[in-house]
Amino acid sequence: MARVKFRRSTDKKLYVAILAAGQSKRMKSEKSKVLHRICGKPLLHFPIDVARSLEPEEIFVVVGGRSENEVRETFKDYGVTFVRQEEPNGTGGAVMELEPFFENKEADIFIVPGDAPLLKKETARELVKFHQDRGAIATVLTAEVPDPTGYGRIIRSIGDRILMIVEETDAFPEEKAIKEVNSGMYVFDTFSLFRWLNELRPNNKQEEFYLTDVIEILQRRLGGVYAYKIPDYTEILGVNTRRQLAEANRIMNERLKAEHMERGVTFIDPNTVYIEVDVQIGKDTTIFPFVSLLGNTVVEDKAEVGPNVTLKDARVTAGKIVRGNNYFENVVI
Repeated sequence: MARVKFRRSTDKKLYVAILAAGQSKRMKSEKSKVLHRICGKPLLHFPIDVARSLEPEEIFVVVGGRSENEVRETFKDYGVTFVRQEEPNGTGGAVMELEPFFENKEADIFIVPGDAPLLKKETARELVKFHQDRGAIATVLTAEVPDPTGYGRIIRSIGDRILMIVEETDAFPEEKAIKEVNSGMYVFDTFSLFRWLNELRPNNKQEEFYLTDVIEILQRRLGGVYAYKIPDYTEILGVNTRRQLAEANRIMNERLKAEHMERGVTFIDPNTVYIEVDVQIGKDTTIFPFVSLLGNTVVEDKAEVGPNVTLKDARVTAGKIVRGNNYFENVVI
């Protein structure tokens, strides 16, 4: 079959869609997994934060399930547009709900899971630039992981081009051996995506519409489907279980402490310190072992905190020394 010709725009607007309608079956939880927290923030906070850094025209959050109202309430002030997924019929079904917003609209859309909190802002920017520089129809963010179990495998063509993505449950043994995996993060040309999305069929063991299947469809119909592989696989890690939640929390906490050290903070033993996202620490401050800094805590310049101190929504003034076995909340020290 001859490929359909497509006129690419050199100056397309960017939109973001965050898929947050997944259930919490493996989390064994009554609430949506995107409401579970790492480093003081719900999981969904992080992809929204990344999305904002791209300065898109609009950010869509696809919601559904029994925790939909709670998700809407939690993020009502985040400046996003909520879209309801009527049926839990897969990632392809979630994206189908966005089609009315893109009728006759030529743009790019960055699609990211709501349970993937570790993607860095600079990586998202690089992905979009890679996609736009190539005038791509679709670009998939990929990485090689030590254990690819559970991930869709990337079947490559030539160079950076992709033939298809094969889901774990539908993969042959030789395909399961591939370590380059799909992150679930994509940039699509919206005109092409919604033109061919209706070709998706739930012909798989889960009886769901896989967004991954549209990659093969677009490659066959149009070409111009690429993989953008990143070196740090931790950025694509999703959260489906309590163990994965703990691992994401550990990685994020390490990043936060590294950022504070770059800004002039000393940690005597970083492995024994827990810090949340909104914590502020001044220069030449020393943090001793077994310290937890929670909420909107502020530690000003040249202070010393610890060992054995927990601060929540507290302020430590410049030069103060706060020692042992104390819990402080909503106080100025």
